[in-house]
Amino acid sequence: MADVDIRRLKKNSNNRVMLHTADPKLTVNHVNFWLSEIVKSGIDFSILVRDEKSFTQLTKQFPKLQICYAKTPVDVETVVNAQPDLKVVLYTSNLARNIHLLRFNHLKHIFIGTKNSDWLSNYNKSYRAYDEFWAGGEYAITRFKESIKNIGHLKLKSIGKPQIKENILYTAKEQNTSLVLVEPKNAILEKIYFANVEQNLKSYIYLPEEKKDIYQNLESITTISGIGNKIIPVTTKKIVDEFAFKVSLIITDNKNFIPYLLTYGTPVLVYIEDEEERHSLIPDIIQDSLYYWTEYQELIDLLQLLHLQDPLKESREYIVNILFDKALSIHDEFKKNLIKTVEQL
Repeated sequence: MADVDIRRLKKNSNNRVMLHTADPKLTVNHVNFWLSEIVKSGIDFSILVRDEKSFTQLTKQFPKLQICYAKTPVDVETVVNAQPDLKVVLYTSNLARNIHLLRFNHLKHIFIGTKNSDWLSNYNKSYRAYDEFWAGGEYAITRFKESIKNIGHLKLKSIGKPQIKENILYTAKEQNTSLVLVEPKNAILEKIYFANVEQNLKSYIYLPEEKKDIYQNLESITTISGIGNKIIPVTTKKIVDEFAFKVSLIITDNKNFIPYLLTYGTPVLVYIEDEEERHSLIPDIIQDSLYYWTEYQELIDLLQLLHLQDPLKESREYIVNILFDKALSIHDEFKKNLIKTVEQL
């Protein structure tokens, strides 16, 4: 493969914005996370990918998009020169290769991050190379200021996370239902299964096709025992998008996905092996907005409690606002800022 590929750029391209993603392992995820939001702006844009494998995958996934590939600094210059109307570059990750593009002073460079960067990124002085830093909410802005005492000319903006808009707005919950997101090999699945049966909850449990024998074993036990159940196995990870909107609670052992689970507005019950695991959750501010359990009876007690009340509801709402700024997310602040930025240049 050639070191540069601009064949998918339109002739006489008038692109104003370019999304730059350089992480070889996460490029596709980063593009998928932001793509629809950039499209909503109505601005002509391109995508610059720095990894061959990701470039091939994305061009197959989105054959009509203006996706470019560049390997070296000279190749990046070729991509920039092929887009004379380019004004803004959006960066999803802060990697050394970004300097290949940051050297173009006629462009505005904006760091927008990724799904989890607001709490996982290690902010340092290298971020001062950008013109603007856009974050989901107050939490990331505060972290950024504490990490980089002197931000220089850099402008910091909270723009929400438009990807969670529907999560926040959807309020029609189905009572006495649960969504179970745990590793199928994990022994806690059996505890969750029987707890849901005992509390008469209709439950959607993520079980990939290759793990269907686990469900069959559990179903056989409950049938022999004469225990009725409403357990529904689902074989795709799209279960989150499809069912998280409507269930009345979520049970999980997936620590990485918790901040986004909170945006659905339902109680989140987290399995932990010990208290140390509880205090290791990131970002740390979510720790007091979750329900925790280790033993079977603890899960039963929580399910019974949540049938009557939800003591942590206000705490969850506060955390979601700090992390994602609900108002800005709902009112498409990202799109507004992008349009305004391009119009001013």
